[in-house]
Amino acid sequence: MSEPSNQVKGWCPGALRPMRSGDGLIVRVRLTGGELAPERAAALAEAARRFGNSLIDLTSRANLQMRGVRDETLQPLLDRLAELGLLDASAAAEQVRNVIASPLAGLDPSAPVDVQPLIRALELRLIGNDRFHSLPAKFGFLLDGGGVLSLDGVEADIALRAEDDAHFRLEAGGEALGRVRVEEALEAALSVAERFLALRQPDERRMRDVVGRIPLPSPGGIGTSKRKCLGSTRSVGVGWEAEGVEVPTPPRPSADPPPPGEGKDQSRLAGPHAAGFFTAAAPFGRLDAHQLEGLAGVAARHGATLRLTPWRSILLAPLAVDVTPEVSSLGLVVDPGDPRLAIAACPGSPSCLSGEAPAQADAGRLAPVLAGFVERGASVHVSGCAKGCARRTPASITLVGQGGRYGIAFDADSKAPSETEPMSLGELTAFLAKRLAEKSFKSSEQR
Repeated sequence: MSEPSNQVKGWCPGALRPMRSGDGLIVRVRLTGGELAPERAAALAEAARRFGNSLIDLTSRANLQMRGVRDETLQPLLDRLAELGLLDASAAAEQVRNVIASPLAGLDPSAPVDVQPLIRALELRLIGNDRFHSLPAKFGFLLDGGGVLSLDGVEADIALRAEDDAHFRLEAGGEALGRVRVEEALEAALSVAERFLALRQPDERRMRDVVGRIPLPSPGGIGTSKRKCLGSTRSVGVGWEAEGVEVPTPPRPSADPPPPGEGKDQSRLAGPHAAGFFTAAAPFGRLDAHQLEGLAGVAARHGATLRLTPWRSILLAPLAVDVTPEVSSLGLVVDPGDPRLAIAACPGSPSCLSGEAPAQADAGRLAPVLAGFVERGASVHVSGCAKGCARRTPASITLVGQGGRYGIAFDADSKAPSETEPMSLGELTAFLAKRLAEKSFKSSEQR
């Protein structure tokens, strides 16, 4: 195994290729479909306690990563993961298993397509073809069966999104390529991955970098037209020259976006659900060994399994009872109105070598004053540095660590210039409280 490093741009840590951070090695455990049986969850909690610093991060790929692993405890941890059946045969096989799937796969009768059989099948195809091992580290696939917890809004390089009980919509880099029958879906998705590998330049790491060079079909059908590329025609959808893929019809104009808190955004989901599952949300995507062990116990007592989600939460399903008191006692979020669910925060210092401020700890301290903004639909990003690892899109309020203080920008991402001089936590709290009282939330209102 190569020496762990944090110098590779775009690198996602794994178990066989961990990443060094400020609090030790980060070891990511990739879970098939985010599924975690209670006994495995309890074993991972014990491993985090024995071989790391007990802290566990939930990722946007529905995996978990242990923090604070030491050089001398890394091999014992890997041995334990192997015993649990959670260690891949190689670092290359581990890296290519970037598949996000519906959290309730196999458990949701309302889903048009049960993607559970496809999840492992896709992983095995990716592992078994060395060609796919050259896909960039963050290149990922998505299998959305629809239903109660659809993955609308969750991005992936190549996505299969159920439209009915017989077809998926095939997407690449966010562009619709067409409709594909369920039985041909994996072949179509892997064909797109092959095309990416054929077209990409060395500095192109994501499907969005290449999708504009995928040819369009003629109106008469796939494969009958002179090849042309995306450009002004992007709005009518992208065709894919593969058997079994139907040309999409031009999309209808989208309706007005739903008000904050409505629609298909599941990031604010917490507590019991009428469909028979419970969401335990971890503040800022972090929990500790005690909390994971406690969730495993709750699930075991009620005959449920654990499912990790791309919204950095854990589902307990199927579940016929309300376990709010049990989960709440663990210190996890069970209220969908908790403002921490609308705040993206990276670990920050000292956990991260790049961090210039303790982002997660400070986000927790700022949550009471930020709650007023969140209630009005604002999104918040607290970043320990300008890299913005916790959120790559703009937020209503963005705080960026600068030498132990925070700059602030509105309707911007973490790389935007600060609109104020860096402030201490106390100064920032007073500044935000004043703006809230004045109902002054936008950058234009600060000048």
